Amino acid sequence: MPLLLDLFLSVKSRAERVPGAFRVYKLVTSRTGEGRVYTIRNGPLAGARWKRYNSLPFWYHRGVYEPPLSEFIARHLQPGDVFWDLGAHAGYHALVAARRVGPRGRVIAVEPEPGHCRILREQMALNGIDHCEVVEAAVADREGVLTLLRQAADSRTSALAGIARAGEPISVRGLTLDHLAEAYPAPALVKIDIEGAETVALPASRLFLSERCRPRHVVIATHGEEAMRVSRRFLEQHGYRVEPDRADPRTLVAEDVPAAVA
Repeated sequence: MPLLLDLFLSVKSRAERVPGAFRVYKLVTSRTGEGRVYTIRNGPLAGARWKRYNSLPFWYHRGVYEPPLSEFIARHLQPGDVFWDLGAHAGYHALVAARRVGPRGRVIAVEPEPGHCRILREQMALNGIDHCEVVEAAVADREGVLTLLRQAADSRTSALAGIARAGEPISVRGLTLDHLAEAYPAPALVKIDIEGAETVALPASRLFLSERCRPRHVVIATHGEEAMRVSRRFLEQHGYRVEPDRADPRTLVAEDVPAAVA
C-alpha cells in the first residue's frame, strides 16, 4: 500500500506541473456525481459519507485527498483530543479529525468562505457529528472585516487581499490566533492552510504555542519561500522540532520537543 500511495502521489505531482493539466482535470472530474452522497471506501474516512459537489476536489469522495496529511491527523489524535483546522475548506480533514477524537473530543474548523462553511456543516450532519464547531472567519493578523479574493478556478486558493492580487472580492470576518487561543480549548494538533496569511498571522500571535496553547503537533501548508521562512522561524523560536513533509516539502510538520522527548 505505501508503494502504491507513493506512486500515486508522484504521478499526480508531475501531472499537476504540466501546463493546462489542471483545466483538463477539472473538465474530466466535474461532470458527474453532483449532489450524490457517497460512502467513502479508502483511508481514515472509510465508512464515512460524503456529498459530492463538482466544484470541490474529485478525491474527496474517493477518500484519497492528501493521503499523507489525512493519515498524520488520524495517527496523532486520540479520543477526547481537540483539533483546530485553520483553513478548513469543505471539511475533509476536519471530518477525519472529528471521527478520530469522537464525541468526547472537539474540532474547531475555521473557514472564511460562506459556501464552504455551509458544505462543511452539511458533511458533518451527514455523519451524525455534532462536536465540530464551524467558525466562519479568516485567520489573520487583525480582527474585523477583511476582504477575501475568491478564486473561481480553484476555491482552495482564495486568499486575503494583499496576499492575493486578483479574484472576486467578498467581505469576511477576521480572527487572530490569539483570539482563538482565548476562545477555544487548547488543541492537541493544529493544521494551518491559510493561503499565505501565515506570514502575518503567526508573527502577530503572542498566545499561540505558548504554555496556554501548546499543541503536540502543528502542520503548516506554506505558500512561497517567504512563508516557509516565517513559519519555520516561528515554530523553532517556540521550541518545536520542524521538518518538511516527505510527500510535500512545502508543508512543515512540527512537534513539540518536550512532547517528543516524553
